[in-house]
Amino acid sequence: MLMRWNMDHVRPQHGRTIRTVISRHVLAMFAGLLIYTAPLHARITRIVIDETVPAFCKGTACTSYGEGGQYEQIAKRAFGELDPNDPRNKLIQDIELARDKDGKVRYVATFVLTKPIDMSRASGMPGPNDC
Repeated sequence: MLMRWNMDHVRPQHGRTIRTVISRHVLAMFAGLLIYTAPLHARITRIVIDETVPAFCKGTACTSYGEGGQYEQIAKRAFGELDPNDPRNKLIQDIELARDKDGKVRYVATFVLTKPIDMSRASGMPGPNDC
């Protein structure tokens, strides 16, 4: 027999439901985690474009989005390195075991960028990293 718990009727304090209290605790834990995480120090040494393909296509038909027109997706790899002796990188477990001959730790990150094919038709809205 499957039992389902409905805790909405329980009022732990000041008229709030259990769900509200739990949501606030989860939010507080997440905020604490963001504050606790220290920034790492890494350096990108090279970016490689692996593939450029039309985006939002089914077969040969590609969707166009308003004034932005058609989009493309660019698959890339970013190569970088970390210094295991930098105190900001000490929180990475066993980082010292991954050293190369020169003492650095190398890594590769993959990402996909989706952008309008004709950038002159882009919205011009600044992104989150634009100043």
